[in-house]
Amino acid sequence: EGLVWEAAMFAGYRKLDNLCLIVDNNNLQIDGPITEVCSPYPIDEKFRAFNFHVINVADGNDMEQIAAAFKEARETKGAPSVIVMKTVKGKGVSYMENQVSWHGVAPDDEQFRIGMEDLEKIGEAL
Repeated sequence: EGLVWEAAMFAGYRKLDNLCLIVDNNNLQIDGPITEVCSPYPIDEKFRAFNFHVINVADGNDMEQIAAAFKEARETKGAPSVIVMKTVKGKGVSYMENQVSWHGVAPDDEQFRIGMEDLEKIGEAL
């Protein structure tokens, strides 16, 4: 969207190093896989062109990687930062993972129960 890119251009030009953007790159959007609808790639190169410090997070569902990325962003001086995280939409909920059909849809009571059980198993494993 135009406003987003204009703001990014301004932030890079003004070297707003107290700004940190987050890109949740789960490869899906409401109409399907992003590469089949309107590919934004290469995301990192676009932000570099606007003078952003780019931080790529290989697993955006891993809190340690996310915390390390925010630490790096806080320590970056002279440029805004963008954290580009590769994530899995619906991570941990068996029937939701990587399913574009769950964009903006709430689970019914039974689906909610199953989803909570899935997430509780993950919590116990931690």
